[in-house]
Amino acid sequence: MRALIAALVLGCTMLITPLALADSPPEPDTTDAGAQEDAAEERATQFVGVRGPEAESIPGGALLLAAYAVVWALLFLFLLRMRGLQRQTAEELERLSAQIRASEGQ
Repeated sequence: MRALIAALVLGCTMLITPLALADSPPEPDTTDAGAQEDAAEERATQFVGVRGPEAESIPGGALLLAAYAVVWALLFLFLLRMRGLQRQTAEELERLSAQIRASEGQ
């Protein structure tokens, strides 16, 4: 059961990770630091309006539904595991009670 849960979590992580990495900004190139400082000073002296993206690259609704699905699936698996553990505990308790009754009768 643990292997199934681990596989499910790993699979979900592998599906979501590329989406998160797609939105990360590119890392700056540190080889030409002087040119970068000049460009930064030039940008600081003039105002340039920036237009935002035309549309979202990743729809938020789909990510929200996926997150809820993962949480519900994990909760369901947790409850199934707890039910199994409770059943094992009840069986063990019954076995021990029967053993005690048998030892009292001797």
